[in-house]
Amino acid sequence: MNTRTSFGWLFLLALLCWTPLSSQVLAQGDMDGSTENEAPKILLREGAQLSLQFLPGDADPVTEDMQQANARTYHLEGERGRHEHMDLRLTVSPSTDARSLDDDGNSSELDADYVILETGKQVTEDWLQPGTIFGFHHIALKPDVDRDEFERFIRDVWAPTQSDALPDSKIIFLKSIRGDREGEYSFVWIIDSEETRDYYFPQSGVPSKMYTEFEKGWLWINADDQMGKYVSTEEEGEFTDFVVR
Repeated sequence: MNTRTSFGWLFLLALLCWTPLSSQVLAQGDMDGSTENEAPKILLREGAQLSLQFLPGDADPVTEDMQQANARTYHLEGERGRHEHMDLRLTVSPSTDARSLDDDGNSSELDADYVILETGKQVTEDWLQPGTIFGFHHIALKPDVDRDEFERFIRDVWAPTQSDALPDSKIIFLKSIRGDREGEYSFVWIIDSEETRDYYFPQSGVPSKMYTEFEKGWLWINADDQMGKYVSTEEEGEFTDFVVR
């Protein structure tokens, strides 16, 4: 075999060995939607922490230097509900080890850290894309409710019934672990766009006919022996629809 032929075989062998390795690197990058120079997204999965910090009008919502390797920060703007026109800084961390609230007592009474209790089907995509609706709903419980029993109700009944019931949306359930609302519960109703949200709710609190049809599939959950055992109907539901910017 002459020198030119030997070189050709060596080149072909090197190409075959290199190709699978390259494919593996690309596949790993595709798994989390990140590139070499971009921090991976942190998905809204059970056990992750959501930290909410309401911002004064002169504060910088989110800058690149706020992004960390183990957390992602987002700017949200109040679009409907109690905190309409208020800015919110949302930080998502993979666990509750991170502390976001200031220890010096300067945090707003609205600021809080939450742990994700339940998501229904496992979250496999990044729901916090620009333009997404992040609907924050506070859950007011009846006096003397057994909290462990209520959390079992969320996991066994409420989340399996509603978390993935509405197309292009997701409901995740939270428990506050730090802040003035420590120990209280909320859920976030994420909808992929303002257009979809308006399709279901053309006006704040006013459902469309299409949403009313979907709702028939889970109305039973409001019965006195279901959600009615735990959730108070005497307090008006506190909610804000934020838009991810």
